[in-house]
Amino acid sequence: MALQIVAYILSVTGLCGLIIGTFTNEWKILGHDNDKTVSQEKYEGLWMQCSVDRSSVAVCTNYNSLLHQTYEIQLGRAMMIVSIVFSSLAALVAIPGLKSTRCIEENEKLKDRAAFLGGILSVCGGMFALGITSWFIYEIVDAFFQDETQTDRYVVGRSLIGAFVASVLCLFGGILLCACSVTHLQSNKILSKRPVSINPGKEYV
Repeated sequence: MALQIVAYILSVTGLCGLIIGTFTNEWKILGHDNDKTVSQEKYEGLWMQCSVDRSSVAVCTNYNSLLHQTYEIQLGRAMMIVSIVFSSLAALVAIPGLKSTRCIEENEKLKDRAAFLGGILSVCGGMFALGITSWFIYEIVDAFFQDETQTDRYVVGRSLIGAFVASVLCLFGGILLCACSVTHLQSNKILSKRPVSINPGKEYV
């Protein structure tokens, strides 16, 4: 039961991280390389871009139109929203399947199946987010080393790193939920296959 609760907490924590990472703007940061320091001047997310003026005040502007955005922005939005939907469904579906809840406790098989389904949904949500965040990180790092002659280059932002970590949490939380449910289902099958004595009072040697 304790491992199942830990798995569910990981999944829900990952879901919160996905939401925060998706709707914050520091996916990539335009920094000025000055010796060993990088000062943040401009940063972009999936929904808007912001710039910092000389008085350290951030001014953010929304992207003009969905249809006029780059391919990576459209794909990033779609994949992150799908991952949030899957992870949210996982958090809701897995609740009745947790051993610590009293939902459908009269049917243990159905309860285990609910937890298993929640784990599968969490794994799917984590895979969607992990794929798109890994691709964004690769593109930013690849562009950074290709433009070594320029002093202003984009680097990976905190929102992107947070979304990546959140996707890993969803993935591992879902795997643990599935593992706990499968183990319990197999133990129930083994118990059900044990022979039942016709004469309970008679012992066999």
